[in-house]
Order: sequence, then C-alpha cells, then structure tokens
Amino acid sequence: MNFSKLFNRGLKGNVCISYPKSGRTWVKFALTVANAPVHYNHGGYASRDPKQLGYKFKGLRKAYFGERNIYLHRNPIDTAVSEFHQIHNRIFNPSHPKYEQIKQRLTEIDLVPPSEIDEFVLHPIWGCAKVSEFNRAHIKYFSKKPNAKLVSYEDLKANPTEKFAELLDFVGVHDYDIERIVVESSFDNMRKIELSADADIKKKHSLYGMKNNDENSRKVRKGKVMGYLDALSPGTVEKARKICAKHGFSA
Repeated sequence: MNFSKLFNRGLKGNVCISYPKSGRTWVKFALTVANAPVHYNHGGYASRDPKQLGYKFKGLRKAYFGERNIYLHRNPIDTAVSEFHQIHNRIFNPSHPKYEQIKQRLTEIDLVPPSEIDEFVLHPIWGCAKVSEFNRAHIKYFSKKPNAKLVSYEDLKANPTEKFAELLDFVGVHDYDIERIVVESSFDNMRKIELSADADIKKKHSLYGMKNNDENSRKVRKGKVMGYLDALSPGTVEKARKICAKHGFSA
C-alpha cells in the first residue's frame, strides 16, 4: 500500500491506530485470520522508523486516520516496558543497518535511549509519560466520533471472544468463526509461528523471530497484563503510576 499518497488526504476504509507495543501484532494477527480489511499504523509516530526515534508527541496526525477507526491502547507502563525491549533489541542496536546514523543523531540531540529499563520507563520522551499523553489525546478524540471503536489490550486479554467479535462487526466482517480466530491467534500459537513458521507466514503476521537466543527480542514476548511489576523496581512503579495518573490512567 502506498501510504505516502494517501496521507495527504486521509486513509480510506478501516484503520487500526495504536502507540507502538500496545498489542497491535496480536490484533492484526486475529483480524488477518478473519480476512478483515484493516490498515494498521501508529498515528504517524512509528518507533521502528529511525527518523522518528526520540520524537515528542506534538498532537494528533489526522492524516493517518481512516473512514472508520479502531483505537487500541494498553497500560502505559506495560507499553513502555515492551518499548524498551523493542528499541534496544531491534532498533537502537548495533545489528540495525542504520545504527551508527541513529546513534549519531540521538547523541546530537541528547536523546540516546536509557540502557536501564527503570530510567527508560520514567524518561519524559521514551517512557510512560509520552505513552500516556499519546493515548489520552487519541482516546479523547475518538470517544466523540461515531466512526471509531476504542478497545484496550487488557479487555481483549480478559475476553477475546467477545472483544474480537465486536471489532470484526465494527469493520464490517460478519461471517467468521470466532472460536477458530481466538484459537489461532492465541499467544502460544503466535509464539510457535514466530519461531518455526515459513518466512512468508511470519512476514504476513509481522513476526520477526528471535535474535541471539534472547527472548526479549521476540515480537511476541510476554504479553502479560501488569507485567511491568516483574520488570521494574517498586520505586519506579510508584513514580510511573503517578505519571500515568496525571493523564487519567490507573496503571
């Protein structure tokens, strides 16, 4: 799909928007199994783009919205923890073909991502503050739009059968086997595909595999609700929760 032409006038059809590492890979997998016609983006703030690393949130970029929009959001602290692993294992990593270029740019603007996870999560640009700001702005906007559907990662985890059915109905897909979709998009099945499936299948579902036998480099990593409690110090958890609370999130 040629997004560059569409961004000047907005996207057509169904679009799923989310902050990076909010569970989009899972949602995309499930909706792809159902052959749902949906485009996916990060609202113009894709962390995988080297040119956009270290950005500040500067407001909604409506050119990335569609005629009908799903807004997927996740606990900001869990999102920041997952983003830490994505940044350091996939992007700001010597194995990245543009690593030296990225490192030079971020060094010049004094925004090299912290190598310690607690510092990363509390960082105003890299951590949960930006995630919270991004989510709050989009939730506020889309909650008033009849052509939008808000869904949280936590609700999907708690009740995938009901919530995925709601998403499919919203995007106009009504002939589906929801039980098959839930089984095929299960965490265990996605992990198996990421490690052993044919390359074309992994590409179809945006599953990259594991690098250097490091579990944290996987696209399907843990997916645990409130998994940040296992990753951060109690002091960092307390500070991060206060940051999220300023934006109306109970983390």
